[in-house]
Amino acid sequence: MKNIVKLFLALSIVIYLGGCTKDYLDINKSPNSPTTPELNQLLSGSQYFMVQALSQGNFIGYGLSSYVHYLNPREDSNYGMGPTANNPFNSWNYLYTYVLNDYEAIIEYAEPDENLIYAGIAKTLKAYAFSVMVDVWGDIPFSEFNVPGLTAPAPDSSKDIYNALIALLEEGRGDLQNTSAANALKPGKDDFFYGGDVAKWVRLNNTIKLRLLLHSRKAKSDITDWQGKFNALISENAFIGKNEDFQFWYSNNTSPRDERHPAFPSYTGQHTAFVSPFFYETMMGQTYNTTDNPFAGIKDPRVPYYFYNQMKDSDVPSSNYEYRNGNFLSIFFATMGPNAGADNRNQMTKYGIYPIGGKYDDGNGGSVTLANATGIAPHKMITYAALKFMLTELVLAGETTGDAKTLLSEGISEAIDHIHSVVDENEKANNSAPKISAEDRAEYIDAILAKYDAANAEGKMRIVMTQKWIHNFMNPIDAYTDYRRTGYPVLFNPNNTQEPGYGVNPSGDTEKSDARVELSTPASYPRSLYYPTNSETELNPNMPQKNDVSVPLVFWDK
Repeated sequence: MKNIVKLFLALSIVIYLGGCTKDYLDINKSPNSPTTPELNQLLSGSQYFMVQALSQGNFIGYGLSSYVHYLNPREDSNYGMGPTANNPFNSWNYLYTYVLNDYEAIIEYAEPDENLIYAGIAKTLKAYAFSVMVDVWGDIPFSEFNVPGLTAPAPDSSKDIYNALIALLEEGRGDLQNTSAANALKPGKDDFFYGGDVAKWVRLNNTIKLRLLLHSRKAKSDITDWQGKFNALISENAFIGKNEDFQFWYSNNTSPRDERHPAFPSYTGQHTAFVSPFFYETMMGQTYNTTDNPFAGIKDPRVPYYFYNQMKDSDVPSSNYEYRNGNFLSIFFATMGPNAGADNRNQMTKYGIYPIGGKYDDGNGGSVTLANATGIAPHKMITYAALKFMLTELVLAGETTGDAKTLLSEGISEAIDHIHSVVDENEKANNSAPKISAEDRAEYIDAILAKYDAANAEGKMRIVMTQKWIHNFMNPIDAYTDYRRTGYPVLFNPNNTQEPGYGVNPSGDTEKSDARVELSTPASYPRSLYYPTNSETELNPNMPQKNDVSVPLVFWDK
């Protein structure tokens, strides 16, 4: 027992645990383990592992980023995450092995002693984690996932799981608001999200429920009393507020464990995941790849926070290169060009300060090192800015009333404030960056709103969803779901780069750049992910592999 407590305590203190096995989490099943788990230790561990499972690095966020054209990983740059892809396996394994089992354990041991704050938090997070898995995979084991002795759980339909999750959220909210419960044990520092603040957890619970109803708005008939539940939420209007983002902050600590953002270790060295030129051009207001960029002519002031260009105007790449746009150097999606694998590690554009605690681009260039950046940045799941975009969509879709233009403006402004929160934390670690001025913020928002005013109904929805897509950089799971639900943003079309006269280097320097890059024909867009072969379909006879992921398999994908 003493060793187990030490292990959990170490996790709570350093919030990172590498080289884990499932054994220490099976505290209910081992005869040598305590029969009652420490709720605070379970909560911190399960929260951390959930964030890891949904993040970049070696997890699902890495591959999905290519599906929504944030990044162009060479190995997954053609909608090509197959059944044996390692990143989906890692996420699937973490969620089922470490996260969901622990939420179940918290609920099981918190309820009898009326520690209902813990139970309510666990139910809220269990609903969120399962909802993400449904959005990505569709039908998955739910009702049987944790049945003792059952080694081959059958999948439940995505529709049934969504209904069960909404009911679970309602249970969790009831637990959180139960003022007569004993609650002898209350979360505090072991709660990495809200420090045990019950009111914030109630607002998050409402926000997650709104998110599920938003995702299912085109499939209302599949959700029990969708309209009644939605109307009650909107009428109460008790969602997360400013500075209540549902996110996990990574730090710059490296000892005894590396606690930096999961994408930070790849910051230096030979690139394997390149910033998408399509994403960059969209934010720059250009039309080389985007052709019909909804923000054409508007340079986003967030660009130097998102991307760091190692090159200066006078620099020449050390090797042949594929795509150069001023000081921005990268490769194309679905590239078959001869220069895609060239080693330009000291010239390639990197992630900036905002997504992973990298460097702010002041225009002076210079190679990045792990020493001149921090890795301080949050993994965001649902931010206040994202909530504003969610509400804007619901108004435009006619689901509720409100001023969509004002909500859009507030969403963009809050997205800029979110960048400033990262700047503030990096300032404390001597990784300085200026904040976007009030004038630049107002000029940009006014320009976007002018585009919005001039657009038709579909154009307005496209602008809103594209702004949400920009904000959700490094949270590709929601961007992937949003694209399948709404069709926005309009994604990169490789044919645009093959038009006569198109050069891949708008800056004019073609000495080392391919004049035209051969691109493979992308696979059909995947409407869900394959189940992990190495952990599920080969071991579970009740989970046959999907035959075709290009057809809608999630109930809300209509």
